[in-house]
Amino acid sequence: MEQTEGQQINVEVQNGTEFFADQVSVSHNPLRFVIDFTRTAPRIDGNATQQPRLVMSHNVLLMDPYLAVEFINVLKDNISRYEKRYGKITRPAPLKKLDEEAKKMGKKEARQEYFG
Repeated sequence: MEQTEGQQINVEVQNGTEFFADQVSVSHNPLRFVIDFTRTAPRIDGNATQQPRLVMSHNVLLMDPYLAVEFINVLKDNISRYEKRYGKITRPAPLKKLDEEAKKMGKKEARQEYFG
C-alpha cells in the first residue's frame, strides 16, 4: 500500500491487564524463548465442607532469541539503577529460612518447584 507524505495513521493501543507472578519458568526451542509467569492463589469458597483449592493463572510470553538478549540487557540496567537508588536486592527472609530448613534436610536450597 502506497503512503503519501503527510498521511496520518490511526493507531489503537490495547493495554493488557497487570499480572502479579509468584513463579516463573523459562524454556526455549530453536525459534523462541518461552517465559511462563504463574500466579497461584487459594480459592476460598463459602462451603467449608469442600477441600481447599488452588487456582493457577498463567501469562506466557514468547520471545525471539535476539529480543530475549535485549530484554536481559535492559532488565540488568534497570536492576542496577534500582539498586543504586534503593539498595541491593537480597533474598527475602522467609526464603532464607526455607533454605536453612532445606539444608538441614540435606538439600542445597529450597526451590519452588514448577508445576502446571
